[in-house]
Amino acid sequence: MVAAPAFSVSNQFSAALDELLLETCEEFQISTARYDLAGERYRALNKLFEGSGSPFRQFRPDIYPQGSMALGTTVQPIKGPHDLDFVLELSNYLRGPMHLITELHEFLSMHGVYGPMTSLKNRCVRIEYADEFYMDVLPACRVATAVGTCIKVPDCALRGWSDSNPRGYIKWFKEQSAKRFVGRLLERAERIPDQQAVTQKDTLQLVVQLFKRWRDRCYASVDPSLAPISIVLTTLAADTYQGEQSVSNAITSMLSGIVNLIDVSRRAGECHLHLCNPSNTAEDLTERWDSNPLAYSEFERGIRDFQQRWMQLVMQGGNVNVQLQSLFGETVTTVLRKRTQKTQDSRLAEKLGVTSAGLITSSTAAAVRARPNTFYGTE
Repeated sequence: MVAAPAFSVSNQFSAALDELLLETCEEFQISTARYDLAGERYRALNKLFEGSGSPFRQFRPDIYPQGSMALGTTVQPIKGPHDLDFVLELSNYLRGPMHLITELHEFLSMHGVYGPMTSLKNRCVRIEYADEFYMDVLPACRVATAVGTCIKVPDCALRGWSDSNPRGYIKWFKEQSAKRFVGRLLERAERIPDQQAVTQKDTLQLVVQLFKRWRDRCYASVDPSLAPISIVLTTLAADTYQGEQSVSNAITSMLSGIVNLIDVSRRAGECHLHLCNPSNTAEDLTERWDSNPLAYSEFERGIRDFQQRWMQLVMQGGNVNVQLQSLFGETVTTVLRKRTQKTQDSRLAEKLGVTSAGLITSSTAAAVRARPNTFYGTE
């Protein structure tokens, strides 16, 4: 991977920008109540598939999370339902792919609770809940001849099997996250990992969250159907991550790396940038671009625009609130409003001080106490 071009940004500005980005990621987090609700519904499905009335019980069903919930990169949607992705992995399933996905759809459709909420998708069965989130259950078969955790999944469009490896991908992502420092490792995927606070996340997890929010905001004004899927963004971010501990520096490096990959692909005469699952190269993550060149064109345009605007932001320094709001939306506005309120509350409580250098601080050491500003005028 070609390294990002060197440029000079003060440590003070970089640290302040990182702090603002972390607070922005905090606003992306799913609420604890919703996260716990997802866990309850996941466990209920697990019981159903392992229960005595399940047609999958004899195949030793193993259900586990994949995607953003397993990676710790979940982002609250700007609007619309939140999606949760799970795998139903079976052993010694000798029937065909269409039989498997049809059997799963019929089993859930006939269930008293899940029936009205169930629909069939290309590779999964979706359960849509009334409280604005849905679960996509991906049926899969273990590959007896494969090494490691590779699986086969039904594909209705192909009417055959497709390759995948969600567990292998999680392992690869965590290894990429730990290039510079060891983060909190996911436990085995038989359970949903506990929700991490932003301060516990690795830099790469935070970068992916910000990347996905940029995607949601960017394509909302174009055409959401053209937006790149999350696994493409996640793979690009992880593949170009160089171990930076600073979130802002990691974004700079990521964007430079992705633009470089696009340019290399163009020089090679390819129709679009190609990405495979690093843990199973038989799985083409960018196959959607084969039949939708407009989506790739919009992706390339969006990435180049993102890089240009980001470089202007970091080179400008100083107050970049407006630029951040244009990239990541109303979440930044919320963070800034909370910051203003917190500062005012501290001032009213006489907890703010001014150092000899003129900097406002919440520490009383070596500082002159700041007078509260009540905005009442003089009396």
